[in-house]
Amino acid sequence: MPRAEPYDWNAVVIGYWNRAILTPSGISSRLFGLGPTVPIVVEVPLDSMAPYRVRHESVTVTVESSKLSVNADLATYECLSKAMSIAAKGMTSLPETPFVAAGHNLHFRISEPSTDFQIASKLPMDDRLSDAGFSIETRSIKRSLPQKNGMLNLEIRDTANRGLEIDFNFHRQSSNRTELLEWLNTPIVEWKTVVEKIMEKVIGVQCGENQ
Repeated sequence: MPRAEPYDWNAVVIGYWNRAILTPSGISSRLFGLGPTVPIVVEVPLDSMAPYRVRHESVTVTVESSKLSVNADLATYECLSKAMSIAAKGMTSLPETPFVAAGHNLHFRISEPSTDFQIASKLPMDDRLSDAGFSIETRSIKRSLPQKNGMLNLEIRDTANRGLEIDFNFHRQSSNRTELLEWLNTPIVEWKTVVEKIMEKVIGVQCGENQ
């Protein structure tokens, strides 16, 4: 059975964030809960208008006017759980912020997917495109699956150069802070069970995490 390699796991809260408050110092105190003398790493882009990145103990926070992103520097469920907790702290620290949605994302890549799944992801239209002289760079399958009071948006891409890519987006849309906090504070083991069930029983791959 092929093995999926995890990468780029994160938690996100969509809202109208005040970047004048969530400066590196504000992120350090409000989200990380650190004192003024505790060091953090601040990454500032030199050649673009991209926001700065604030890093501390395996998580990295990025604040845009419409989005708070907390990346798990290690693609593990433990680190993702920590990222989700910090995203929740951002919401409780600035409760006056208008919120729109919250969620978390897990990405996997399989360099050598099974032949069975490659065949299953192929449509009759693909043969017609080939007969018409077109080459296919990427095939994708998208499904939205209800989960609790939110949604799992599952996308599977069969790419020519990168192999099979699988995206899990656990999404809760709401303007209610309590509902979004409930979503972010769901025990990580519940989401892990869902991911592993789909990976092993549907896609037919072993699901791991970076150690």
